[in-house]
Amino acid sequence: MKRYLSSALIFISSVVLLNCGTVQKSTDINSSTNQGFLKPNKKAKEVFRILLTSDNYIVSQMKYAATITRTPDTGGDKYMCSEVKKLDKIDEVREGLLSLWLYPDSGRIMKIRTQQSTYLLEVDKLLSEDIQRWNFTFPKKIVEPTRFDIKYRVILRKTLSDAEIIREVREKMKESH
Repeated sequence: MKRYLSSALIFISSVVLLNCGTVQKSTDINSSTNQGFLKPNKKAKEVFRILLTSDNYIVSQMKYAATITRTPDTGGDKYMCSEVKKLDKIDEVREGLLSLWLYPDSGRIMKIRTQQSTYLLEVDKLLSEDIQRWNFTFPKKIVEPTRFDIKYRVILRKTLSDAEIIREVREKMKESH
């Protein structure tokens, strides 16, 4: 158990050190950077952009508004926010890009591929799980586009003190053994 605890402490220390050396983007969802990210842009490569925090799930459609829309899922959106809340251990902003392929006859998801990783394993897994719950509607009754990208911006906010985080990690390690 000591080995696991020391591994967890080394991991937390590494994250803190890495976090100190990175350029921070704003963790405030109302910042101009984040609002610019959500602003519809027909020149954007992706069709949807998502700003995801522990208290907000905001979807913005960049293009193809006449041919494809995301079916709203407020329950699923709230669940994703609650999952991000579990990761609020550091102040960090990460972006990821996923590509989707849809079946041309039904519009259901055929394939999901990560194009740009956030380099946080837990966040990448969460994004992939999020996309799997999505459904689309096609106003013109034609599935178009059948392949497109979705860009995420995930904002993590440190809500606990270092001592509380270490205590939480210790408790989780006790439960697992």
